[in-house]
Amino acid sequence: MKDDSRSDRTGDERPRAFALLDEENDAATRLEAVEALGNPSSSMVGSERRIADRLLRVVLTDDDATVRAEAIDALYFHGDRYIDELVSRVAAAVRRRDGDADPEMVFARWLTSDHAAYRMVGATGLGAAGPSEMRGAADATRSPDAGKSPDATDRLRAAFDDDDARVRARAVRSYAARGGEAVASVRPLLRAPNALVRRAAVDALVSIGTTEATDLLAAAADDGSDRLRKTVVERLHGLDHPESAAILIDAMRDPSPSVRRAAAASLARLVADGDAVRGRDVRDRLATDRPFRSDGDGAVARLLSEVASDGKPERVTPAARRHAMWLCCELVERDGAGPSETAVSRLLDALGSDDRYVADIAAAYLSRFDAPALEREVRRLAGDAEADPDARERAQSVLRRLKRRTAASAADRSIEYVYVRRPVDYTEKHAE
Repeated sequence: MKDDSRSDRTGDERPRAFALLDEENDAATRLEAVEALGNPSSSMVGSERRIADRLLRVVLTDDDATVRAEAIDALYFHGDRYIDELVSRVAAAVRRRDGDADPEMVFARWLTSDHAAYRMVGATGLGAAGPSEMRGAADATRSPDAGKSPDATDRLRAAFDDDDARVRARAVRSYAARGGEAVASVRPLLRAPNALVRRAAVDALVSIGTTEATDLLAAAADDGSDRLRKTVVERLHGLDHPESAAILIDAMRDPSPSVRRAAAASLARLVADGDAVRGRDVRDRLATDRPFRSDGDGAVARLLSEVASDGKPERVTPAARRHAMWLCCELVERDGAGPSETAVSRLLDALGSDDRYVADIAAAYLSRFDAPALEREVRRLAGDAEADPDARERAQSVLRRLKRRTAASAADRSIEYVYVRRPVDYTEKHAE
């Protein structure tokens, strides 16, 4: 591997921590350097990739196990992606050293290390890939079980009791990735005090996806703590199944506002990204179920409009925002009492959305509504010189459509239509 300790520079100076990693320095000095790279000073801002490369090199080449373990911890500080990269590099190094060596067995051995950092990588490595992928394309034609450790899931399940939360979290995810389906051992992790472990347990159950796993998720979403219920509904969109929609719809009546909102966002994403749940089925359930019909001032539509206005892609995808806006508008339109002032106000706000599709959906529905104050509010926005230009333009478009609809309605009420074969027919009709 390239010795990046010589070539990496911050500005015109070689980082002091890199210099301390020179092989002639003792283990204590190298350990100090690694700790510094795990919590870099402001002078090294922007050097993360180079720091990660140096730390990866330490993990793979340093003679001292404690220094290597500290380097893994430092990588973890910089992001999970570097642990995943380390797993790939370790597997590649094993294959280079001995083509018949099994990276899986190396990770299984790391899972028994006295250093938690090594156990974390071991748990990650055991679930990173199937044997053929871990070994490379040359072995892709082998049986899926060729070279596979027969007790990989047992080893991972044993790590559910590890005293390091990172190990437990990665072990339960890898357990599901390796085909573990017994959920009894996952159940206690749902109640773990550590949020990292709880999220991992939920992810594992979503990945397992069996009826038993789904039932466990449903129970957790119904009677778990606030933080567990929120974790479940936040991640349930990953289980593409009609039962997921049912759980999320029920969660939209949860006592906790944060759980309700998380459920609405996850439901919109399930409809947008999944294949098993149709948007119209969700719409019909929300529009016809009695608890939602009497929710008071369109609380469900409000939740969906909030999802549609969420501009943080790490929480709500663009497709989910658009489906949330569509569901919101459908519920407003299907309300027998007609759109309320608050509903109209929310949709007017949506005309200024950064997502033009969300804004266009709101504009399309606004032009179909019949509310006493609608035209006045749209006219106000259309003429507001300080409003967002795009919102003002869409409001003007809605206003034009409302005027055309009003004119057509007036014509329907006041013009007498007569079947006319020739012009004289209408004249003769009124001459009688």
